[in-house]
Amino acid sequence: MPHREPTQAELEAAHWLVVLDEPRVSRQDIDAFQAWLAADEQHKRAYDAVSATADKIDAVLATEPVGHEIGRRRTKVPVRPIAMVALSAAAALALFVISPLSPLRDEPGAVYATAPEQERLVRLSDGTTIEMAPGARLRASLEGDERHVDFEEGVALFNVAHDASRPFVVTTKFGEIRVLGTSFVVRLGPDAAITTVLSGRVEARREMLFSPDNSVAASADQEIELGGGAPTVSVLARDALDRRLVWRDRMVALDGQSLREAAAEVTRFSGVRFAFADTATAQVRLAGYVAGDDVEAFLALLENNVGVSADRRADGVIVLHSD
Repeated sequence: MPHREPTQAELEAAHWLVVLDEPRVSRQDIDAFQAWLAADEQHKRAYDAVSATADKIDAVLATEPVGHEIGRRRTKVPVRPIAMVALSAAAALALFVISPLSPLRDEPGAVYATAPEQERLVRLSDGTTIEMAPGARLRASLEGDERHVDFEEGVALFNVAHDASRPFVVTTKFGEIRVLGTSFVVRLGPDAAITTVLSGRVEARREMLFSPDNSVAASADQEIELGGGAPTVSVLARDALDRRLVWRDRMVALDGQSLREAAAEVTRFSGVRFAFADTATAQVRLAGYVAGDDVEAFLALLENNVGVSADRRADGVIVLHSD
Protein backbone atom coordinates (compact mmCIF):
# COMPACT_ATOMS: atom_id res chain seq x y z
CA MET A 1 0.00 0.00 0.00
CA PRO A 2 1.49 3.39 -0.96
CA HIS A 3 2.37 5.80 1.82
CA ARG A 4 1.06 9.35 1.95
CA GLU A 5 2.02 12.53 3.72
CA PRO A 6 -0.08 13.32 6.82
CA THR A 7 -2.24 16.42 6.52
CA GLN A 8 -1.80 19.50 8.68
CA ALA A 9 -4.98 18.57 10.57
CA GLU A 10 -3.56 15.11 11.32
CA LEU A 11 -0.31 16.59 12.61
CA GLU A 12 -2.26 18.97 14.85
CA ALA A 13 -4.43 16.09 16.04
CA ALA A 14 -1.26 14.16 16.92
CA HIS A 15 -0.10 17.12 19.00
CA TRP A 16 -3.40 17.22 20.90
CA LEU A 17 -3.27 13.50 21.55
CA VAL A 18 0.07 13.99 23.31
CA VAL A 19 -1.21 16.99 25.30
CA LEU A 20 -4.33 15.15 26.50
CA ASP A 21 -2.28 12.14 27.55
CA GLU A 22 -0.21 14.17 30.02
CA PRO A 23 -0.56 13.19 33.71
CA ARG A 24 -1.97 16.60 34.65
CA VAL A 25 -3.54 18.08 31.54
CA SER A 26 -4.60 21.62 32.37
CA ARG A 27 -8.06 23.08 32.03
CA GLN A 28 -6.63 25.67 29.62
CA ASP A 29 -5.28 22.93 27.37
CA ILE A 30 -8.61 21.12 27.38
CA ASP A 31 -10.46 24.34 26.51
CA ALA A 32 -8.01 25.01 23.69
CA PHE A 33 -8.42 21.46 22.37
CA GLN A 34 -12.19 21.75 22.34
CA ALA A 35 -11.97 25.08 20.49
CA TRP A 36 -9.66 23.48 17.91
CA LEU A 37 -11.99 20.50 17.55
CA ALA A 38 -15.04 22.72 16.98
CA ALA A 39 -13.28 25.02 14.51
CA ASP A 40 -13.33 22.61 11.56
CA GLU A 41 -15.02 19.29 10.79
CA GLN A 42 -11.70 18.11 9.35
CA HIS A 43 -10.17 18.48 12.81
CA LYS A 44 -12.64 16.00 14.29
CA ARG A 45 -12.07 13.48 11.47
CA ALA A 46 -8.31 13.83 11.84
CA TYR A 47 -8.46 13.44 15.62
CA ASP A 48 -10.66 10.34 15.33
CA ALA A 49 -8.23 8.78 12.82
CA VAL A 50 -5.05 9.55 14.79
CA SER A 51 -6.65 8.43 18.06
CA ALA A 52 -7.78 5.16 16.49
CA THR A 53 -4.26 4.60 15.13
CA ALA A 54 -2.64 5.26 18.49
CA ASP A 55 -5.13 2.94 20.16
CA LYS A 56 -4.11 0.13 17.80
CA ILE A 57 -0.45 0.75 18.62
CA ASP A 58 -1.29 0.68 22.33
CA ALA A 59 -3.13 -2.62 21.89
CA VAL A 60 -0.08 -4.15 20.23
CA LEU A 61 2.05 -2.96 23.13
CA ALA A 62 -0.47 -4.32 25.66
CA THR A 63 -1.65 -0.97 26.96
CA GLU A 64 -5.24 0.15 27.40
CA PRO A 65 -6.89 1.19 24.13
CA VAL A 66 -8.97 4.24 25.05
CA GLY A 67 -8.68 5.12 28.73
CA HIS A 68 -5.22 5.66 30.16
CA GLU A 69 -3.97 5.56 33.70
CA ILE A 70 -2.61 8.91 34.81
CA GLY A 71 -0.97 10.28 37.91
CA ARG A 72 1.57 8.61 40.18
CA ARG A 73 0.71 5.10 38.94
CA ARG A 74 1.04 6.05 35.29
CA THR A 75 2.85 3.63 33.00
CA LYS A 76 6.50 4.50 32.40
CA VAL A 77 6.43 3.37 28.76
CA PRO A 78 6.14 6.54 26.62
CA VAL A 79 3.96 4.92 23.96
CA ARG A 80 1.96 7.91 22.77
CA PRO A 81 4.77 10.52 22.77
CA ILE A 82 6.98 8.21 20.70
CA ALA A 83 4.19 7.57 18.21
CA MET A 84 3.30 11.24 17.95
CA VAL A 85 6.88 12.41 17.43
CA ALA A 86 7.03 9.95 14.56
CA LEU A 87 4.05 11.64 12.99
CA SER A 88 6.05 14.79 12.37
CA ALA A 89 8.58 12.91 10.24
CA ALA A 90 8.54 10.39 7.44
CA ALA A 91 8.00 7.54 9.89
CA ALA A 92 4.48 8.89 10.41
CA LEU A 93 3.44 7.49 7.06
CA ALA A 94 3.43 3.92 8.31
CA LEU A 95 0.93 4.80 11.03
CA PHE A 96 -1.61 6.03 8.53
CA VAL A 97 -1.24 2.83 6.53
CA ILE A 98 -2.31 0.90 9.65
CA SER A 99 -5.47 3.00 10.12
CA PRO A 100 -7.07 4.97 7.27
CA LEU A 101 -9.24 7.99 7.99
CA SER A 102 -12.19 6.48 9.85
CA PRO A 103 -13.90 7.62 13.06
CA LEU A 104 -13.18 5.98 16.40
CA ARG A 105 -16.24 3.98 17.44
CA ASP A 106 -17.35 3.88 21.06
CA GLU A 107 -18.61 0.47 22.07
CA PRO A 108 -22.22 0.70 23.31
CA GLY A 109 -22.23 0.45 27.08
CA ALA A 110 -18.43 0.57 27.38
CA VAL A 111 -17.41 0.48 31.06
CA TYR A 112 -14.50 2.51 32.46
CA ALA A 113 -13.30 2.11 36.04
CA THR A 114 -10.39 3.10 38.26
CA ALA A 115 -8.95 1.16 41.16
CA PRO A 116 -7.67 2.77 44.39
CA GLU A 117 -4.51 4.83 43.72
CA GLN A 118 -5.33 4.87 40.00
CA GLU A 119 -6.55 7.72 37.84
CA ARG A 120 -7.66 7.55 34.24
CA LEU A 121 -8.23 9.87 31.30
CA VAL A 122 -10.95 8.65 28.93
CA ARG A 123 -11.36 10.17 25.48
CA LEU A 124 -14.68 9.59 23.75
CA SER A 125 -15.05 9.73 19.99
CA ASP A 126 -17.01 13.02 20.06
CA GLY A 127 -14.00 14.80 21.60
CA THR A 128 -15.29 14.65 25.18
CA THR A 129 -12.71 13.86 27.85
CA ILE A 130 -13.45 12.38 31.28
CA GLU A 131 -10.78 12.55 33.98
CA MET A 132 -11.61 9.88 36.54
CA ALA A 133 -10.44 9.99 40.14
CA PRO A 134 -9.49 6.78 41.99
CA GLY A 135 -12.41 4.50 42.76
CA ALA A 136 -14.65 5.80 39.95
CA ARG A 137 -16.83 3.79 37.61
CA LEU A 138 -18.99 4.79 34.65
CA ARG A 139 -20.64 3.36 31.56
CA ALA A 140 -20.63 5.40 28.33
CA SER A 141 -22.56 5.17 25.07
CA LEU A 142 -22.67 7.74 22.27
CA GLU A 143 -25.24 5.99 20.11
CA GLY A 144 -28.62 7.55 19.29
CA ASP A 145 -29.88 11.10 19.64
CA GLU A 146 -28.26 11.64 23.05
CA ARG A 147 -24.81 10.92 24.44
CA HIS A 148 -25.12 8.97 27.68
CA VAL A 149 -22.93 8.24 30.70
CA ASP A 150 -24.22 6.20 33.61
CA PHE A 151 -22.06 7.43 36.49
CA GLU A 152 -22.05 4.69 39.10
CA GLU A 153 -19.53 5.86 41.70
CA GLY A 154 -16.62 8.17 42.44
CA VAL A 155 -15.51 11.57 41.18
CA ALA A 156 -14.86 12.69 37.61
CA LEU A 157 -14.11 15.85 35.65
CA PHE A 158 -16.14 16.04 32.42
CA ASN A 159 -15.05 18.28 29.54
CA VAL A 160 -17.91 17.76 27.11
CA ALA A 161 -17.49 18.58 23.42
CA HIS A 162 -20.27 20.92 22.26
CA ASP A 163 -23.00 19.39 20.11
CA ALA A 164 -26.29 21.30 20.07
CA SER A 165 -28.06 18.43 18.31
CA ARG A 166 -26.98 15.70 20.76
CA PRO A 167 -27.22 16.53 24.48
CA PHE A 168 -24.77 14.88 26.86
CA VAL A 169 -26.57 13.25 29.80
CA VAL A 170 -24.91 11.96 32.98
CA THR A 171 -27.24 9.71 34.96
CA THR A 172 -26.69 9.03 38.67
CA LYS A 173 -28.80 7.23 41.27
CA PHE A 174 -29.89 10.66 42.56
CA GLY A 175 -30.90 12.20 39.22
CA GLU A 176 -29.47 13.30 35.88
CA ILE A 177 -27.19 16.07 34.65
CA ARG A 178 -27.72 17.39 31.10
CA VAL A 179 -25.43 19.63 29.02
CA LEU A 180 -24.72 20.50 25.40
CA GLY A 181 -21.02 21.13 25.92
CA THR A 182 -19.26 22.42 29.02
CA SER A 183 -16.89 21.55 31.87
CA PHE A 184 -18.04 20.22 35.24
CA VAL A 185 -17.10 17.90 38.11
CA VAL A 186 -19.46 15.25 39.48
CA ARG A 187 -18.83 13.84 42.96
CA LEU A 188 -21.09 10.90 43.76
CA GLY A 189 -21.27 10.28 47.49
CA PRO A 190 -23.40 8.01 49.64
CA ASP A 191 -26.02 10.73 50.21
CA ALA A 192 -25.93 12.99 47.14
CA ALA A 193 -24.49 13.76 43.71
CA ILE A 194 -22.70 17.11 43.71
CA THR A 195 -22.10 18.78 40.33
CA THR A 196 -19.64 21.68 40.29
CA VAL A 197 -19.88 23.80 37.12
CA LEU A 198 -16.51 25.08 35.87
CA SER A 199 -17.74 26.63 32.61
CA GLY A 200 -20.91 26.82 30.56
CA ARG A 201 -24.37 25.81 31.75
CA VAL A 202 -25.60 22.59 33.36
CA GLU A 203 -29.16 21.41 33.92
CA ALA A 204 -30.08 18.79 36.52
CA ARG A 205 -33.28 17.09 37.50
CA ARG A 206 -34.54 14.59 40.04
CA GLU A 207 -37.81 12.72 39.66
CA MET A 208 -39.88 12.76 42.82
CA LEU A 209 -43.16 10.99 43.49
CA PHE A 210 -45.35 14.07 44.02
CA SER A 211 -43.30 16.55 42.00
CA PRO A 212 -42.03 14.91 38.79
CA ASP A 213 -40.42 18.02 37.28
CA ASN A 214 -37.76 18.99 39.82
CA SER A 215 -35.18 20.63 37.57
CA VAL A 216 -32.59 23.37 38.13
CA ALA A 217 -29.84 25.03 36.10
CA ALA A 218 -26.42 26.32 37.12
CA SER A 219 -23.60 28.28 35.49
CA ALA A 220 -19.86 28.62 36.10
CA ASP A 221 -18.82 28.78 39.76
CA GLN A 222 -22.11 27.30 40.90
CA GLU A 223 -22.91 23.88 42.32
CA ILE A 224 -25.94 21.61 42.10
CA GLU A 225 -26.81 19.08 44.78
CA LEU A 226 -29.02 16.13 43.91
CA GLY A 227 -29.87 14.37 47.14
CA GLY A 228 -32.88 13.15 49.02
CA GLY A 229 -35.03 16.21 48.32
CA ALA A 230 -35.48 18.70 45.52
CA PRO A 231 -32.30 19.80 43.70
CA THR A 232 -30.55 22.89 45.05
CA VAL A 233 -28.11 25.39 43.53
CA SER A 234 -25.44 27.31 45.45
CA VAL A 235 -22.78 29.84 44.48
CA LEU A 236 -19.18 28.86 45.23
CA ALA A 237 -16.38 31.13 46.40
CA ARG A 238 -13.10 30.79 44.49
CA ASP A 239 -11.37 28.88 47.29
CA ALA A 240 -14.29 26.46 47.49
CA LEU A 241 -14.08 25.89 43.74
CA ASP A 242 -10.39 25.07 44.06
CA ARG A 243 -11.16 22.55 46.79
CA ARG A 244 -13.46 20.68 44.42
CA LEU A 245 -10.40 19.82 42.29
CA VAL A 246 -7.85 18.84 44.95
CA TRP A 247 -8.48 15.16 44.19
CA ARG A 248 -6.31 15.73 41.11
CA ASP A 249 -3.44 16.13 43.59
CA ARG A 250 -4.60 13.01 45.46
CA MET A 251 -5.99 15.08 48.32
CA VAL A 252 -9.36 14.97 50.07
CA ALA A 253 -10.88 18.33 50.99
CA LEU A 254 -12.89 17.98 54.19
CA ASP A 255 -15.19 20.89 53.49
CA GLY A 256 -18.00 20.43 55.98
CA GLN A 257 -19.13 17.06 54.66
CA SER A 258 -20.04 14.22 56.98
CA LEU A 259 -17.51 11.67 58.21
CA ARG A 260 -19.44 9.07 56.19
CA GLU A 261 -18.80 11.06 53.00
CA ALA A 262 -15.17 11.75 53.86
CA ALA A 263 -14.49 8.09 54.65
CA ALA A 264 -15.97 7.10 51.30
CA GLU A 265 -13.49 9.42 49.53
CA VAL A 266 -10.53 8.03 51.50
CA THR A 267 -11.70 4.53 50.56
CA ARG A 268 -11.58 5.48 46.86
CA PHE A 269 -7.94 6.51 47.16
CA SER A 270 -6.69 3.87 49.58
CA GLY A 271 -8.97 0.86 49.21
CA VAL A 272 -9.38 0.74 53.01
CA ARG A 273 -12.99 0.25 54.13
CA PHE A 274 -14.66 1.96 57.07
CA ALA A 275 -17.67 1.22 59.27
CA PHE A 276 -19.35 3.33 61.94
CA ALA A 277 -20.26 2.35 65.48
CA ASP A 278 -23.38 4.53 65.35
CA THR A 279 -25.22 7.08 63.20
CA ALA A 280 -23.99 10.04 65.24
CA THR A 281 -20.35 9.21 64.42
CA ALA A 282 -21.14 8.89 60.71
CA GLN A 283 -22.68 12.38 60.73
CA VAL A 284 -19.75 14.20 62.39
CA ARG A 285 -18.81 17.21 60.23
CA LEU A 286 -15.21 17.78 59.16
CA ALA A 287 -12.95 20.54 57.86
CA GLY A 288 -9.38 20.48 56.54
CA TYR A 289 -7.27 18.52 54.06
CA VAL A 290 -5.75 15.06 54.10
CA ALA A 291 -3.86 12.95 51.57
CA GLY A 292 -6.38 10.53 50.14
CA ASP A 293 -4.16 7.46 50.45
CA ASP A 294 -2.73 8.34 53.90
CA VAL A 295 -5.12 6.46 56.13
CA GLU A 296 -3.03 6.99 59.27
CA ALA A 297 -3.07 10.78 58.76
CA PHE A 298 -6.85 10.63 58.31
CA LEU A 299 -7.29 8.67 61.55
CA ALA A 300 -4.98 11.07 63.40
CA LEU A 301 -7.01 14.04 62.17
CA LEU A 302 -10.21 12.41 63.42
CA GLU A 303 -8.82 11.61 66.85
CA ASN A 304 -7.12 14.97 67.40
CA ASN A 305 -9.83 17.25 65.99
CA VAL A 306 -13.25 15.66 66.42
CA GLY A 307 -12.68 12.97 69.06
CA VAL A 308 -13.30 9.98 66.80
CA SER A 309 -11.26 6.83 67.46
CA ALA A 310 -10.64 3.75 65.33
CA ASP A 311 -10.72 0.00 65.96
CA ARG A 312 -9.34 -2.39 63.34
CA ARG A 313 -11.27 -5.58 62.64
CA ALA A 314 -9.65 -8.81 61.54
CA ASP A 315 -11.13 -8.42 58.04
CA GLY A 316 -9.29 -5.10 57.59
CA VAL A 317 -12.33 -2.85 58.09
CA ILE A 318 -11.71 0.17 60.35
CA VAL A 319 -14.60 0.88 62.72
CA LEU A 320 -14.94 4.54 63.73
CA HIS A 321 -16.60 5.58 66.98
CA SER A 322 -16.97 8.78 68.98
CA ASP A 323 -15.06 8.92 72.28
